[in-house]
Amino acid sequence: MSGAQIVIPLPGEGQTSGARPEPRKPAPGPGPRVIGLDLAAGRSGVALPDGTTLAICEPKIKGKRTLLADLDRMDHITSEIERHLREQPVDLAVIEDYTPGIRSAAAHRLAEISGNVRLACHRAGAAVALVNTMHLKIYATGTAKAEKRDMSMAAYKRTGLEFPTDDECDAWWLRAMGLDRLGHPLVAMPKNRRAALDKVAWPDLTRRETN
Repeated sequence: MSGAQIVIPLPGEGQTSGARPEPRKPAPGPGPRVIGLDLAAGRSGVALPDGTTLAICEPKIKGKRTLLADLDRMDHITSEIERHLREQPVDLAVIEDYTPGIRSAAAHRLAEISGNVRLACHRAGAAVALVNTMHLKIYATGTAKAEKRDMSMAAYKRTGLEFPTDDECDAWWLRAMGLDRLGHPLVAMPKNRRAALDKVAWPDLTRRETN
């Protein structure tokens, strides 16, 4: 299955009023409501509880980047995530954590975006799990040195799925990890790969439901 990249522009930037692009929808399956989020400063991948994957893209900035432009883009991606959380309530949000050691303007923007999205998930009543990039790669491919193409190939070999963007593929694997942890795996994974699940600090959903 393949499709075109989905670009969700800021309000007033080439988007017809009331019209929204249709995300790609693999067949949904039963189980806990889990969302996978591969956040980035430029384009973020989302895997929703119904199996839908989509990419939220920030429009290119003309001229010098300003604080106002950064705030608009943070507001844009957070608002889109909040909308999806309203439309499809979530039990668990599995988010790729920051890559250790990276220091750049893009890394700072990602930290700001991720902080806002984590808070949005919390406010929506979803438990949040952060997955290290290395553990995500090990779960999907068996090696921490995997490249983006390796992640895509691993998904294709196990499910036949193809994704319009690498970000959607990563988000799909994040959601797969969450579902596997909760006893509803999307695919049967080898024991050595499932060991990556034990490296994640998973929230206690049962305790959350009783609070």
